[in-house]
Amino acid sequence: MLRRALLATATAVSTASLAGCSVPPWGDDPESIDGAEVTLRREHTGEFRSAEPGPQDAAELHRALDADPARITVRGRLLDGSRECYRVALVEAEPADAALRLRLTTEDDPDYEESGCSDIGQDHPYEVDVEFDEASVAERVEVRHGDEMVLDERV
Repeated sequence: MLRRALLATATAVSTASLAGCSVPPWGDDPESIDGAEVTLRREHTGEFRSAEPGPQDAAELHRALDADPARITVRGRLLDGSRECYRVALVEAEPADAALRLRLTTEDDPDYEESGCSDIGQDHPYEVDVEFDEASVAERVEVRHGDEMVLDERV
């Protein structure tokens, strides 16, 4: 009973509106922002070849502009606490000034039920897929992990 109440509360909190998003795209189900479908995955579905050596925050842009619909994928890793306790969250997905701005961070994992969390740093893999169904493809993609810019690249 308590677990259901906590899950209901977590669900209600996680559906709060964000800038540019009617509902935060925090799962594998796509959400729409201004004519584009945004999907967050907490894993890599393809190879991740970061130019950044070792365990550092990094992101890379993959383009499929000739696909129908045109699509971009940002594949990255965010360094933070233990994967047992925390998970990646997309907290901003917003088109602005011919750019698509994505901001990711980690949040407490609602499935973690232990009282403590180990004090280690781990990579948190993620992918953000953006399909441009009705919107034009952004000219640039900006990705931030918290306040740190990890990718600013022309599409």
